Amino acid sequence: MKSTYLLLNFFTIIIPLVRSAENRLRFYTRWKFLFPGMIFTAVFFLTWDYFKTRYGVWGFNDKYIIGPRFLGMPFEEFLFFFTVPYACVFIYEAISHFFDEKIKDGISRYFTWVFSAVSFAVSFFFFNKAYTFSVLFIGGLIFPVAAWMLKGNGLNKFYITYAISILPMLVVNGFLTALPVVIYNNNENLNFRIGTIPVEDFAYSAILLVMNIALYQWALNGKPLPFRQTGSPASKYAGN
Repeated sequence: MKSTYLLLNFFTIIIPLVRSAENRLRFYTRWKFLFPGMIFTAVFFLTWDYFKTRYGVWGFNDKYIIGPRFLGMPFEEFLFFFTVPYACVFIYEAISHFFDEKIKDGISRYFTWVFSAVSFAVSFFFFNKAYTFSVLFIGGLIFPVAAWMLKGNGLNKFYITYAISILPMLVVNGFLTALPVVIYNNNENLNFRIGTIPVEDFAYSAILLVMNIALYQWALNGKPLPFRQTGSPASKYAGN
């Protein structure tokens, strides 16, 4: 039905949005630290999305979208870059609130640097496959920056958040790719799927999440935003 993609966005965000007012988290009090980075990341991804849509790397099935398009992309695609990050940063916030002291820095930082270097180098072997090349190349650039921004145990909390997000991703992306709502040109990817989901989507999701989480934590730490004050909701996590 026409509202399928819209409903997927709705069910992605509704529980995190409602729980944002819960007294133990009061996540809504930290929206001012979340939204600037979320908007920046959405613009980045929508630009990436625009070129991939324009040049036929993927497209959208009119049977499952409500209709309006801007720059060739449906309204629901714009929502996607807010609903999914919001839900995942909510998970990250819950982990920070309840388990922060139990999560150590570990070796994830070294793994990230090595993996990013390998990803960047390997990307050029897939230069003729636009989706594969772009996720490897962009991931190779973004992850070292995010690792530098996520001080202390922040990077480990990101990986835990991403691991938790895999299950809802399998459900949401499963619908998007099985119906399909999003139609992929398999000449531009490895044509290897987990269920119906292209393997590149897992890297794409990781980049989307790490950018949002890194910018959110950076803002909580008071780095780019001048309005943080002592005793603000950010102060609890300022050492992360």
